Amino acid sequence: MYLLLIGIAILVLVSLFLAGLYVALQKRDQESDSSPQIHNSGVYRLRRSPREGMLLHKPDERALRAHIIGAGVPEAEAEGLIKLWHQQSELNLRIIEEADAKEIRTFQYEIPVAQAEALRLLPASTYVTRDQITLHAQLIPPFHVGCRATLKAKNAWEGGDWTPLLPARDGRYEVPDWRTLVR
Repeated sequence: MYLLLIGIAILVLVSLFLAGLYVALQKRDQESDSSPQIHNSGVYRLRRSPREGMLLHKPDERALRAHIIGAGVPEAEAEGLIKLWHQQSELNLRIIEEADAKEIRTFQYEIPVAQAEALRLLPASTYVTRDQITLHAQLIPPFHVGCRATLKAKNAWEGGDWTPLLPARDGRYEVPDWRTLVR
């Protein structure tokens, strides 16, 4: 009987040791994740892609196509404008996602000279923050059909002329109407 109790005690101790070893190995695998969820400052590093918000604020392909064709644009040119819209959208989303990975929180608008008049609401030195983009996806280019404006990730401490993008009195941002056609 005494040997049976000693055998059970040894079996319990070995099983506890193996369970502890299993938990320690699992914890070590979780700690080896290269990107912690919380930064040292306590700020969460998780940022949602602005893709969902952009889909809500930008026209879908059907509406875009209907508007362009309705404006009397030839079919071949309309296809080019739709392709440009998708390319510019993806480019700007990729810039934002890459900046998130590098922890860059500000973006400056790069506006081609040929489109400066159509985008006069956004002077060349205008910048927007990642938080503004998160809350107002309409601030992500393209702004209108044929728009070639892009975002440029830029750290706040980098030199240059900086003008913040401020909302209008009602709290909304003034951006060009997407129906404007600039070729």
